[in-house]
Amino acid sequence: MRSPRTLLSQTLGFAVLMALLGLSVPGCINPPEYSDTPEIDFRRISIQSILQNGSPFDSINIAIGYRDGDGDLGLGQNDTLPPFNPRLPDKTPNPNTLNYFCQAQIRQTDGTYLDYNPPAGTLNGRYPNLTPESQADRAAPLRGEIYYAILFSPIGSPPPGTVMRFKVSIQDRELRRSNEVITDPITIPQ
Repeated sequence: MRSPRTLLSQTLGFAVLMALLGLSVPGCINPPEYSDTPEIDFRRISIQSILQNGSPFDSINIAIGYRDGDGDLGLGQNDTLPPFNPRLPDKTPNPNTLNYFCQAQIRQTDGTYLDYNPPAGTLNGRYPNLTPESQADRAAPLRGEIYYAILFSPIGSPPPGTVMRFKVSIQDRELRRSNEVITDPITIPQ
């Protein structure tokens, strides 16, 4: 039978060995190598009818996957100074205040698609800062999904039965624009 001291010594030795192995494993794992320019891929699209403030809307939900080599994706509420300020010096809207770019398209009878601009204005928007707080200002690879919802009112929008798709791209904080993806088509419900 082992003495308590021998057992404690072996247990501590095992714990130190496991801690050293734990420290050495991350050093053996290479982080993925992604471009510093964001890359996206289409994941899925869905549509659902909802009520908002008592009014009916169609909510079109788009999911895209993203990869970014330096992890500088998204904008916070306080990102309002140049280059993200809402207006340029000539008082025109600054496109860099947004970072999610979405163009609707409607299928024509011949199967081609034409750009559609809703009466309410642009479908472009802003997704929040995706950089983990623990990353701080360090460049590190980042990947995940962005979910984006677009609300269409039945009044002044494409009529039920219209087939639509969307062209999507994103931009990082260094103003590098991603590739553009096209969603699967969806049909506006009756």
